[in-house]
Amino acid sequence: MFIMKKIAILASGSGSNAEAIMKWAKASGLAEVVCVLSDKREARVLERAFNHNVPGLYVRKKKLESREEYDQKLIVRLADFNPDWIVLAGYMKLLTPKFLHVFRESGVRVINIHPSLLPLFPGLDGYGDAYRAGVKESGCTIHYVDEGMDTGEIIAQKTFPLIPGETLEEFKARGLLIENAFYPEILEKLLTQLL
Repeated sequence: MFIMKKIAILASGSGSNAEAIMKWAKASGLAEVVCVLSDKREARVLERAFNHNVPGLYVRKKKLESREEYDQKLIVRLADFNPDWIVLAGYMKLLTPKFLHVFRESGVRVINIHPSLLPLFPGLDGYGDAYRAGVKESGCTIHYVDEGMDTGEIIAQKTFPLIPGETLEEFKARGLLIENAFYPEILEKLLTQLL
């Protein structure tokens, strides 16, 4: 008998990928999004979580708090929800080795989506970096999270061309729409062990 997987989402921004995952989970019968955690009080992702009846939690980072102290608070909050998967969807902080160790030890998988064809253009502005580099083709990458900056094992990539004359804003918007379809598709394959 298949047991639904519990997904916790970490996000810092508007949350279009998080919302795509919440919609997919509701329809799939494979997973339930058990919480959305954000490090930003005003992040639109929390409103999206509320609209999908998913607990949305703001975890505040105090000014003098270390990364380890902050991640310890995340560990405690996430433990309440007992997730099987932690899915980063525009979460703009590096996770500490301790965070990753705690969840790996209990069999939780941690994945992320990044707006470039890794290992090219890691970091904060993958689409912008690709656009400014004048590449003919870019894409997005879903990968396991490790201690580095977008250095974890690659799970899947989706490529798409830059359209001549396209503005950076148009390119980013098109990339995000592709991500919104690709992330749930790959999650479904991971959960049904097709990857």
